[in-house]
Amino acid sequence: MKIVDVKLHLFSAETPGYVTSFSGLEKKRSSTFQYSLVRILTDEDIEGDYIVWSEVPSARSQSLAEVLRIYKRYLIGEDPLNREKIWHRLSGLWYGYRCPALAAVDIALWDIAGKAAGLPIYKLLGAYRDKVRAYASGNVPMDVEEVVNIARELKRKGYTAMKLHPIPAEACEALRNEVGEDVDLIYDAVFSLTRREALKVGRKLEDLGFYWYEAPLPADDIEGYVSLSRALEIPVTVELTRENDYLEYLRRGAVDLLRTLCGFTGGITEMRRAASLAEFFGVNWEPHTYGGVLYQAAHLHAILATRNCSFFELPIENGREGCFDVGTREVIRIDRDGYVHAPRKPGLGIEIDWRQVEKAVEIPI
Repeated sequence: MKIVDVKLHLFSAETPGYVTSFSGLEKKRSSTFQYSLVRILTDEDIEGDYIVWSEVPSARSQSLAEVLRIYKRYLIGEDPLNREKIWHRLSGLWYGYRCPALAAVDIALWDIAGKAAGLPIYKLLGAYRDKVRAYASGNVPMDVEEVVNIARELKRKGYTAMKLHPIPAEACEALRNEVGEDVDLIYDAVFSLTRREALKVGRKLEDLGFYWYEAPLPADDIEGYVSLSRALEIPVTVELTRENDYLEYLRRGAVDLLRTLCGFTGGITEMRRAASLAEFFGVNWEPHTYGGVLYQAAHLHAILATRNCSFFELPIENGREGCFDVGTREVIRIDRDGYVHAPRKPGLGIEIDWRQVEKAVEIPI
């Protein structure tokens, strides 16, 4: 089997976007998220498909196109099953820069492998389970009463864990009182606190029995994370984007579990590496899976093949599910007990909605 073409299509649908910074989350709508379908075609009519959503600027369609035009010369004529070879070749370009285009190619190649084998990707990876508990994750109003109402409704739907953010620290007690002790709560400060503030909030979260404490400080403040993790009993973590940081933060005890954004960097191949690295250090790998449907699906397959992972992150917006459901015929939802289940079809296991693709704009690669 050989790769014969690479295509890129920009869907017409867009969804509201927000910008996260070291001072928190900009709550005003500041942009829109785009959805771009990356297709890798082969001479055996097996196609790998992946939809990129543009939470970061380098995931927007024109940026993807620029990188894919370079990648294409390395992909045409290559065996798509040579994923490791291709991953190292492409990830070595631009001084080792890893980006959404690399992740998209890698995930599409895993999609091809699963389809060629007639198996869902998590089975190719070596399945550990076929379902995992989900937590509802997303933006909510700052009003305490509205936060509590959303949490009540999420619990009614079956969620047994949730991360509602950014909410004021004073809302945490009301949230705990509403959902009780049988729901795991995660607090995401969205990088917005000083070291002193982070310690104060962390101790409050410990008193309320929160499950973990995410992104209290800027992601590059490793010294702050080392100090905070030592001072608190609640597990502390932050999203990281570079493998060198994965190692250094784990080696120094700066985080108590590893949070990665591999869907924007190195794809499923990097997810496997990150999960294994975390396991060597005796901690969980809990990836950022907040994104479009296939971003979710790629992570779900990796999670289902990983022992040291407790949750799947399912995005919501003001309590509403499906906020990023663009470009597919199927979506990912919880069952009545709060679990998401493995896709059963080969590859990523979620079908592209080709009617939406027909209305999309093809960008030349």
